[in-house]
Amino acid sequence: MVNKNREGALELSIGTIVVIVIGMSMLILGLVLVRTIFSGSTQSIDSLNDQVQSEILGLFGDGNGNLVIKLGSADTAKVKPGSDPFKLGIGVRHPDGLALTGRDSLQYKLTLADDSGNNCLRVLGKERAERLFITRLNNWNSFDEFSGSTAFALVQVQVPSGTSRCTQKVNVDMKLKETQTASEGKSFILEVAREGIF
Repeated sequence: MVNKNREGALELSIGTIVVIVIGMSMLILGLVLVRTIFSGSTQSIDSLNDQVQSEILGLFGDGNGNLVIKLGSADTAKVKPGSDPFKLGIGVRHPDGLALTGRDSLQYKLTLADDSGNNCLRVLGKERAERLFITRLNNWNSFDEFSGSTAFALVQVQVPSGTSRCTQKVNVDMKLKETQTASEGKSFILEVAREGIF
């Protein structure tokens, strides 16, 4: 009689271990699936490859003017604190369709708009909000690449760990090198997301 009880207890222990292993596997697969779904909106452009450039060129044909901002698959640059630098593409073309003679034939400037009560400028302070950007703010910058009448640049944002959640409207202006004023401007929204796994 004693042997039967020990065998039953051993079978119960093995069954419990199998259920726990299967349960943990399902939990991990579920977390990976949820992370994949939620991280889809935070994708950035890693490089100015031919595909990104051709997509930006296609946006020029849609009547979007001479300045295009490409944010991956979303309309907002959503960046998690502590993650790798987020990159978004900017494309411009010469207003008259003339061929560019260099990277600085056209220039762009990034500025933080202060038109919202809960923006990063007010939540973090001016200095910390400006440090979110690797790309220089408030200065006319040259483009990374040019071809024909178009030029392209990557804007880089990096949010340090521990940064409070906030949103910030970022203005992007373009101009010809020889002029003093911007000829066109657009904007995008930077959202500092919640820090964590997802």
